[in-house]
Amino acid sequence: MDSKTRKKRLIIFTRYPEPGKVKTRLAPSHGIEGAASLHKSMTEYTLKLLSPLYEKNPDLLEIRFDGESLQQMIDWLGPRFNYVHQGRGDLGERMASAFRENFQRKKTKVVLIGTDVPQLTTLHVQVAFNALEKHDLVIGPSTDGGYYLIGLRRMVPELFESIAWGADTVFQTTLQRAKDIGLSVKNLETLQDVDSPEDLPVWERVSHQFLSVIIPTLNEGMNLHHTLEHIGKILHAEVIVVDSGSKDNTTQIADDWGAKVFTSDPCRGGQMNVGASKASGDILLFLHADTLLPDNFSYLVREAMSNPEVLGGSFALKIHPASPLLRFIEKTINWRTKFFRLPYGDQAYFVKASVFQQIGGYADIPLMEDVDFIRRLKKQGKIAFIPVPVITLARRYESLGVLRTSFENKLVLLGHSLKISPERLARFYHRKKN
Repeated sequence: MDSKTRKKRLIIFTRYPEPGKVKTRLAPSHGIEGAASLHKSMTEYTLKLLSPLYEKNPDLLEIRFDGESLQQMIDWLGPRFNYVHQGRGDLGERMASAFRENFQRKKTKVVLIGTDVPQLTTLHVQVAFNALEKHDLVIGPSTDGGYYLIGLRRMVPELFESIAWGADTVFQTTLQRAKDIGLSVKNLETLQDVDSPEDLPVWERVSHQFLSVIIPTLNEGMNLHHTLEHIGKILHAEVIVVDSGSKDNTTQIADDWGAKVFTSDPCRGGQMNVGASKASGDILLFLHADTLLPDNFSYLVREAMSNPEVLGGSFALKIHPASPLLRFIEKTINWRTKFFRLPYGDQAYFVKASVFQQIGGYADIPLMEDVDFIRRLKKQGKIAFIPVPVITLARRYESLGVLRTSFENKLVLLGHSLKISPERLARFYHRKKN
């Protein structure tokens, strides 16, 4: 572990789930026991989501707790974490103490979060740490006028003094204080926290089915950076990158963005099987490294999978950069997917994890593993088609020409249908081009 990693600290503010003392605004609808159970579930969900970060750096995480004893916290969440009592005072005084004590321990990047924002992910946290390279303050606003994340690289006590905590002006007041002091500020996206019954749908959507995004890579440093950067702005899931021997900085980029990184033999089907075996999600989404998901992909996938008859699905396809011929190819691909439910791998397949295991995952073949998989999946049940497109790069079309690439794709697909061995098809597909 390098010295820069050791100087990071992620603080989680939470409270022991004692009935009547947590999520009290939910008590009228859920009762005090139900409200405490919800708080407990959200805290455990947050820790599960952040596990890729503290598994790489066991000293990263500090749980600042309120209520009950240290032993009860250990009995609840386990002994692996650093536990510190929040101490006395209002929320601002307790947060200020957490930052001050960690800066006194020579931490140089300190980020603090709560546990009632189910849309928060490891990539939000990683973006926050990255932002502290150039900014004094990073802050994530919540829809109720507060904030769900705050990060500093030096102690600024004015940000925590004489603020009406719980009011809808906390975020704006904090920004104005930062401006008055002359701090450089990085704002993250606005997320919704869960405090009242009206907020519960966001928890239900996110927690009902946990989503894992699996990306197979080989020398995809430049493309992977853009893909993970995009996911980092929108993601409510875990990200797993399975690399097959990259010689560039692919794995370092994946690690920097907070993804779980594993290695595998150079076979895309095998890579995706490895990723699935390491995934925590109830839903697995397989994504190419040069493909961008739509901003609301997590909601779209969960909405599609809410139909119990649906076992998996895919998105529509958009190829970038565009040309009239590529637009025609997009239309034919999307038409085929809509009516025959036969998408290609670059359309971002998703599938129930249990069904993936049931049908044996991807075949260990050098080509057409995506077509083979989707045909086996189709025999088991319904496949959804989401008409919102993913955006994939036209690099193969640009390399070989649109007509030649399209013709070769059709030949390979026909060869697969005629039972020509995947090995022969792979030799044709990957042959040296003149």
